[in-house]
Amino acid sequence: MISSILRGAKILLPLVLLGAAVETCVAPETPPEPPFRDRGPLADRYLSERLTVWQNRLKLQEWNVSLVLSHPGDLRRGTLGNIRWDADKKTARIRVLDASEYHRPFHATLDDMEFTVVHELIHLELSSVTRHEESRSAESRSAEEDAVNRMAESLLQLDRKESPTR
Repeated sequence: MISSILRGAKILLPLVLLGAAVETCVAPETPPEPPFRDRGPLADRYLSERLTVWQNRLKLQEWNVSLVLSHPGDLRRGTLGNIRWDADKKTARIRVLDASEYHRPFHATLDDMEFTVVHELIHLELSSVTRHEESRSAESRSAEEDAVNRMAESLLQLDRKESPTR
């Protein structure tokens, strides 16, 4: 009896271990796509939470920053967002392309929208340096955009490594 139990265990144990190994190798499931009508409210809630996180990280808590989900006609052609601020009042408004305007998976949409928020907050951080923007050349504005994009991408990469399940 004991020998048959041990033989059974010898067969069963490798199968259990194989099952555990396969389970750890399988990629995590991506969350299901929300219904199209829910994308806007879900994105708005997500971005509001992330705005608070990024304002804190960038030490911009003294600013009253609002988010406006916008349609392409409200943005400059070829852009996904913008920021306008009043340095004296410490207020800013970030426009971000509305989730309903994206034609990609929702998670990728949220990532892109968050990138826009971080990008615009970096512009706000640099605002004291770039205060006289109207007198700057197109070349210097382009160089700033490139630098802001690199900084935003780097910050988001670090954030996503620290909290992959956001």
